[in-house]
Amino acid sequence: MDITYCRYHPAQPATWQCAPCERDYGDCCIPLNADAPEQEPVCPLCRQRLSFLGAANTAQPFWERIPQFFLYGLQQGPLLFAVALALASLFMPGWKLLWLALFCVACKYLQTVIETASQGGRDAPALRTAFDIEGFGLFWRLLVIFFIAFGAQWLAADFDSEALFWAVSLGVQLVIPACIIRLALDKTLGAALNPDEIGQVIKAMGWRYLILWVFLFILWQSPDWVTYMLSNGLPRVVLMPIATLLFGYFSVVMCAMMGYAVFQYQGALGFAVAEEGSTAGFPVEEYQRRRALAEAEIRLKEGQSGPALEILTQALERLPNDLKLNERFHQLLYGLNATERCLRHLAHYLPLAARLNPPLAATALLNARRLQADYLPDDAQVCERVAQALIERHKIREGLSLLRNLHQRFPEYPFIARAYLLAARGFAEGLGQLEPAQKLLGFIRARYPQSPLLAEVTVLEATIQRLAERS
Repeated sequence: MDITYCRYHPAQPATWQCAPCERDYGDCCIPLNADAPEQEPVCPLCRQRLSFLGAANTAQPFWERIPQFFLYGLQQGPLLFAVALALASLFMPGWKLLWLALFCVACKYLQTVIETASQGGRDAPALRTAFDIEGFGLFWRLLVIFFIAFGAQWLAADFDSEALFWAVSLGVQLVIPACIIRLALDKTLGAALNPDEIGQVIKAMGWRYLILWVFLFILWQSPDWVTYMLSNGLPRVVLMPIATLLFGYFSVVMCAMMGYAVFQYQGALGFAVAEEGSTAGFPVEEYQRRRALAEAEIRLKEGQSGPALEILTQALERLPNDLKLNERFHQLLYGLNATERCLRHLAHYLPLAARLNPPLAATALLNARRLQADYLPDDAQVCERVAQALIERHKIREGLSLLRNLHQRFPEYPFIARAYLLAARGFAEGLGQLEPAQKLLGFIRARYPQSPLLAEVTVLEATIQRLAERS
């Protein structure tokens, strides 16, 4: 099965398709609104309704989920089903009509397992679904399929050719899973016996259908093998219900595997459904943010910078304090060399980033300096926070430039002592310039004699003294 990937994120499988634009999109490009689940996603480029691809490109291969199929059979519904069969084999009278009815109920439950698994369901159906009136017709159709299969083998045996008999037997065994899958999907005997419909199932899976068949054959034989190994040590009255219990359990595992194979190859089989729990949307604000970011990125990759800016501008009108939107808007303005607009936006973005993510603010400040060499924020706290982030990134001189003459630029700022202590550390530890550091510490002592930072000032002065003596 060839996997289709998102056009704009080649590592992400596609879940949506726009036929007019011939574009495939992943969930990364098409977020869903949890507060408006009825809202249909549209193409970010042409605004036409998108076609849902379901899990056709995201489903895990069935051969990688073998342990999950065995665990599927251990859920309450399948276990009750297997126990019911075991009890019936032990206590139910040998009336043929009663056993036919039991077989009918069992087939109904197993078909329900295939249907549920083919829709991406992880929970096995409850046992009561086996007694729903709707769907009992499937039993008779399944019976016809088995009669035709046995009839073909019986006729092959009449030709007195062992090669022909084994060829027909193998062919029948190969197509039976596809017939059962087709019956579960279309609910009609005609589809289950139609060579074209059966061939579609096999063609959809390709050579992997043989892998499925091998696993199903092993599972079909498993109850017999286990029963044979136990046959020498257990009486028939104990062995019979055990064999029936195993038959019920392995039948559910087989049907779950067939159903999931349908789910995996849904695209080639002509339907689309998502795996259970995989299509949850986002709250409205998160949805708006993700949608704006995704659409802006798509427009940029299509070479449409103007529409990308407009999308982000509209999103920021709704969510002015969203850090991610502001960051993306700043990056786009900087990348387009829109100096005036970028610097104007920094008046809002820089304080926001300095408060929520100082490293981002440091990056924005460096970008601003490339557009305007003498750029300085007009807020003392922003200067201090960005300076600290720059110094931590070893951009010492850039950080110190934000703190220069801070007491003159912002005489009312209450944290001058803290900012100048940071500057002193930058000079002494970052640049090895001890004299400016000593002057700043002296300034703190003189102007802020009651500062709670004097203990740290004393420690740093001692460090500077030791460094001075070594030099």
